[in-house]
Amino acid sequence: MKYEKYTILILPDNEATGRTISITARMVTILQMLAVLFIGAIIIFSILYLPKALEFQEIKRENDYLLNERQEVAGILKNAKRIEEINHFIESTLGAHYDFPGEQKDEAASQDENWELSPFETMGLLEDLPTYLPIKGFVNAGFQVREGLFSRDHLGIDLSSIEDRVVKAAGRGYVIFSDWTYRFGNTIMIDHGNGYLTVYSHNEQNLVSQRQVVDRAEPIAVMGNTGISEGAHLHFEIWHKGVPLDPATFITELRTETTPQGEQEEIDG
Repeated sequence: MKYEKYTILILPDNEATGRTISITARMVTILQMLAVLFIGAIIIFSILYLPKALEFQEIKRENDYLLNERQEVAGILKNAKRIEEINHFIESTLGAHYDFPGEQKDEAASQDENWELSPFETMGLLEDLPTYLPIKGFVNAGFQVREGLFSRDHLGIDLSSIEDRVVKAAGRGYVIFSDWTYRFGNTIMIDHGNGYLTVYSHNEQNLVSQRQVVDRAEPIAVMGNTGISEGAHLHFEIWHKGVPLDPATFITELRTETTPQGEQEEIDG
């Protein structure tokens, strides 16, 4: 027996009049077909697209990891390029008679020069460590290794001073570079032995020449605004075995943040 209409009776709990809803047999068939299609669509989506969605999430995680690795590699490459620039400065300015620690000095070459002893043979470790503040002033910009492919690291600190304009050697050492560079203007590099190297940049005038031995706190330059610079200041870097270090880890006065107003109170001494 084929029904042409189905009636749904809705009776409330109280004795109020109920409601009836009539649905034709054709409508019931259409609803059944729609339900089957909907369930089928869910099954097909789960089989075909759910694995791809999970795979996309996994690929996205791997991509984020690779991007972070790329940024770290880019930072390492920038540091390597900076080290290469410093090595280029050193190699282009050193003579044949500079004694690197651990290397044998050429006897024939030493006879042609007046060097009786290597500069480092008379130096003491405490005097050589770059722990003296080159300028009694305040910090304009601190040490920072920035992340990102197009960012530029600041591998030292910028020091300014209202009264003190004389740059002193952070420790006793051997001047291996004293000349002008495009980016840093008048620049001095001092080798303190034991792998330590200090850099003093943007000087108005260099007071020492290369191959000169300088004492701790000896005046070596006048603070200036040469090279790519936006104001008179000293850009000061400390390197150890080719790795840039934060000068604040060596110089006690730098561990207290300074401002132009607090210059005398916090940096003096």
